[in-house]
Amino acid sequence: MTTLSPHRRSTPAPPRTSPVHAYTVVGGPEGGGVLGILTGARADADVAAHAGRLAARTGRKVTAAVAFRSRGFSVNALLHIARHRRLTHQAEAVLAPHTESLAAAGHYRNASVLFPARTNLFHRLPARALARFAARIGATTVITSVPLHPPGQYFARVHDASRATSRTADPSGPLTPRR
Repeated sequence: MTTLSPHRRSTPAPPRTSPVHAYTVVGGPEGGGVLGILTGARADADVAAHAGRLAARTGRKVTAAVAFRSRGFSVNALLHIARHRRLTHQAEAVLAPHTESLAAAGHYRNASVLFPARTNLFHRLPARALARFAARIGATTVITSVPLHPPGQYFARVHDASRATSRTADPSGPLTPRR
């Protein structure tokens, strides 16, 4: 049996917010695509929604990349094929709940990005590896729930969309660099 005290007021819990970070590639071409990095965390829903809205509003292509840690390649071809299949299935499982948010921008493409084994995907992402990946797929804007380290040489922080949730209308704001 639960007893409620008349002296305690129950305050409503604040809405769930996840930090969403937006970056632009330094020295990249204008008008490139939008890259959303999904790590398998709860904040992936906010990242996918933000990337989908941004791409729909600007008319650019959106790419959803699922981040994995890599231990390097195998010399054995069969192990390499098995690893590729395993990563493909895991990427599809991470991407499946977010297809509606990404489809808001029209057609989207998916990819997998491999980071070094020592990378903690839930703490910070290496900016150098992500800059190479963004250049390879032609993305100029990167949306992620994990901050990049060090961002200054490769990326410019666009804005802090930390109040972005999947329940808000459009918190993305203008795409101007934060000073």
